[in-house]
Amino acid sequence: MLSVVIPTYNRANYLSKALASLVEQDFAKEKFEVIVVDDGSIDDTEKTAKQFKDRLSLKYLKEEHGGVSQARNSGVKNSGGEIIVFFDDDALADKNWLKNISEIMLHEAIITGRVKPLNNNLWQYFAPHYYQGDQPTESPVLLEGNCAIKREVFAKVGLFDANLDYGHEGREFIGRCRKEYKIRYYPDVIIYHDYASSIKNYLDKQRKFGEKTAYLKIKEIKNFGDLIFNYQKIKSGDSLNSFTPFQKPSLSDRLKVKMIAKLGGWYHFMGAVRGYLKYKQNAKN
Repeated sequence: MLSVVIPTYNRANYLSKALASLVEQDFAKEKFEVIVVDDGSIDDTEKTAKQFKDRLSLKYLKEEHGGVSQARNSGVKNSGGEIIVFFDDDALADKNWLKNISEIMLHEAIITGRVKPLNNNLWQYFAPHYYQGDQPTESPVLLEGNCAIKREVFAKVGLFDANLDYGHEGREFIGRCRKEYKIRYYPDVIIYHDYASSIKNYLDKQRKFGEKTAYLKIKEIKNFGDLIFNYQKIKSGDSLNSFTPFQKPSLSDRLKVKMIAKLGGWYHFMGAVRGYLKYKQNAKN
């Protein structure tokens, strides 16, 4: 059986569409369960999730706000399947998503898939890692909202690092997994999702990524000056330059993307400074 884990926080409107796409799966309902982990929402998340109980084998878990990694971990602990599938609350699943995952996971331990844009907007150019080609290949990334992991993996390497409440939780996790497993990309494992919903949302993500970069590299950063002068080297693991975008933007869009990305770089840097100040004392103890 597959266990689909959906962490969510105050996004009832999105969640409804995500769950509806699971109802439409070309895959027998008795072969998968859905676990919605409500990370302390104060909107209509509970009501929305429970509306699908007659259409899906659905568990609803409510807990205090602790971040996406803690929510995913709760989903794993409360799941019954041998294959754990992670799905974002603001995504839509292709109708063959679970069927393809089920077949592929007969011979894989960890897989990630392709993410197509929900809308034809600028944000598709900020996520070249969403498309790694049309053939299965070993993947350097794990897309946390479109991946499947066998339960045995968690038994060997542990769960997600709960300190990564948002940002780079997949990166840290597969860093541990690579000692035992390969992470494979399959282009037929498709969901639809936008990398960001607005400039504000994009910049907020970059700030959080910067903060968690500092968390992951805190033992390597000698002092504040080291962070400032070697920032590009420190953030090198965040680079997505090795991926080729599925399609290139027009000249006008290219200029917009460049300007927004430049601003995003500053927010990432400010997040890294904040993360350094937040985590450095803990690293000393």
